[in-house]
Amino acid sequence: MNLRSVDLNLLTVFDAIMAEGNMTRAAEKIGMSQPAMSLALSRLRHLVDDPLFERQGRGLKPTLRAQELVQPVRRALDIVSNALESTADFDCQASEREFNLVLTDYGEIVLLPRLMAWLKNQHAKININLQPRAQQDFKKDMHFGKLDLYFWHIPLLDDEIISERLGSFSHSCLVREDHPLINDSINLEQYCQLQHITFHAPGENTSIIDQQIRGAGMERQVGMRIHTYFDVPRVLTATDMICTLPTPIAHSFAEIHKLKVLALPMDNVEMPLYMMWHRNQDNDEVHKWLRNFLISLCARI
Repeated sequence: MNLRSVDLNLLTVFDAIMAEGNMTRAAEKIGMSQPAMSLALSRLRHLVDDPLFERQGRGLKPTLRAQELVQPVRRALDIVSNALESTADFDCQASEREFNLVLTDYGEIVLLPRLMAWLKNQHAKININLQPRAQQDFKKDMHFGKLDLYFWHIPLLDDEIISERLGSFSHSCLVREDHPLINDSINLEQYCQLQHITFHAPGENTSIIDQQIRGAGMERQVGMRIHTYFDVPRVLTATDMICTLPTPIAHSFAEIHKLKVLALPMDNVEMPLYMMWHRNQDNDEVHKWLRNFLISLCARI
């Protein structure tokens, strides 16, 4: 194939259709009219001698040939984009780059305020967009550039994804300041007698805490199960319940609400924290600039 006959815009069209699975949304994504989008797809089909996409309901289903092309095309676009972007003279005060992050509760409560304060001190015009963790295909979103960084305590196992362990955090107990049964410490028996607010991540079974309690021949009482820690302070201030949560989150809540932090009456309850990104972003200087700050921030915390 003569590369001089290949229009780079055709690869952009292909990548957008793969990402959206719909011609209309793909056209909106890259700012093309639908007739121009259809013409570009027709040219690409002729170039590779394959239909590439077939109608499926209201969307488009990629052919086997399209699935074979998706990774090479994405890599090629990233290489060109990184080569053309002048990062040697990167100026955070001039750049209006957007970063899409999945930080989870720990990141949003502990890291995000410090990150935004740092960007303010740097006079950076960088925009931070937070995305929810639920119902996302993180590998796909990172592959297509929809997600820049993903924080979680379990690394994604994929050759395209880089996982950097940022450390681990301990857990503490949190109760209301004037709790009638608990002073400044708590033993395991008291701990099990209280009503607990428990957090269980999707896909996880028994927590490390429950494993240790059952190993001691005991059981804790669960009065409420949650999917996010954000509701915990209001519930604790209004009840005699207890919640076990990452120590930095516990101290953050205690500073704002009438709550007190207690040492967890068991050892070795630590959770690792990983920051993940797509390999195509690894040498992007702006991306690296943000990653390096977050790595140093986690080291300090």
